[in-house]
Amino acid sequence: MRLLSIVICSIVLLSCHDVNSLEQISSEKSIAESVYLTRDHNDHSVIVWTERAGDNLTLLFAVSADNGRSFSRNVQLPLTNDVATHAESMPKIAFKKDGAIIAAYEKKSPTQANKFAGSICYRISHDGGKTWDPEKFLHSDTVGGRSRSYFDLERLSDGEIGAAWLDIKLNQQTGGRSVGFARTKGALGFGEEVIVDSSACQCCRIDVYNDLTGRVNVAYRGLMQGTMGQPIRDMMIASSEDGRAFTAPMKISQDNWMIDGCPHTGPSLCSSKGGLYSLWYTQGGGTGLFYSFKPNGTNEFNKRELISSNGRHPQVSAGDTRFIMVWEEATGEEKNSFTNIMCQVSNEQEVIKHCLSPQQANAFAPVVTPTGDGFLVAFLMETAAGTGVYTKKL
Repeated sequence: MRLLSIVICSIVLLSCHDVNSLEQISSEKSIAESVYLTRDHNDHSVIVWTERAGDNLTLLFAVSADNGRSFSRNVQLPLTNDVATHAESMPKIAFKKDGAIIAAYEKKSPTQANKFAGSICYRISHDGGKTWDPEKFLHSDTVGGRSRSYFDLERLSDGEIGAAWLDIKLNQQTGGRSVGFARTKGALGFGEEVIVDSSACQCCRIDVYNDLTGRVNVAYRGLMQGTMGQPIRDMMIASSEDGRAFTAPMKISQDNWMIDGCPHTGPSLCSSKGGLYSLWYTQGGGTGLFYSFKPNGTNEFNKRELISSNGRHPQVSAGDTRFIMVWEEATGEEKNSFTNIMCQVSNEQEVIKHCLSPQQANAFAPVVTPTGDGFLVAFLMETAAGTGVYTKKL
């Protein structure tokens, strides 16, 4: 069923006071630097994050078998200090259908000629994270000094894992980076990649999403030349039946945002039985977060709708009857402003807007996943003790 396609009967706005049910997942003795949500091979919610304690950086994850109300004991994987932990390219894990776990991460290796040089590596565990195979490169080209970053992972319809990332520049005219995609093949790990697009914005996150029809979609911020050679950075999407060949990329929306610099905020996808949703940030033709829907059987997204004129870094998800958007939003005066986590939940009758974080606290980098009875939201939040990972059950 397509959500948000009917006239909304009521809109309810709740203030930032319903925060008593926030759960801190990270250690109080360490500083959390990233957070990510996924689902395991049993369809249980999995929260993934990184913590830094002194010179030690660790990737952790925990599984919830009760829709996000409680979590298993943390599984830990030590990382080296050259691993990137920023929100647009954080370490992530994915579960294959057979239960094998892939942990992937970007490793920074700047050179004098390229300060953004790096690679994307991964390790596989076949025993729930107790032991891990040796590190491998996700991409086949392993020449040093080249830029590879901003990746995403997703389990495909056949139970294998698909990965997309930003790779080296192939389009000298635009200066954009190429978008690569690879998939695992049994116990062999990731195989040869295909090029999804030759020109993408250099520093925005990618979203790889396997929709309810079984198609794998790669969404990213493209980089094109506009009038008088001005760079245009609009959201693009390409799709594939099997992750081996992709359709020609198309624009999600004709925003025509002309900006000579990377906004560091990528798109988010989800689907219902009716079609595919996208949520993104732009300043083209208006500033803010915009939403669009592409019904099944059609080739284009519908006209966009404004969600928030002050939002950034959006994420979107859908359940059987509800649709959710989460994002960062600045509140307060300029000299006393905070960044809160906003949430909009919709069904056929109403739209309810929540503020999930304390009003006078900085919270950022929200992520969301559906559960059997609702949604699980996680984000980073600063407190007097440092930065931690917090969850909210909706």
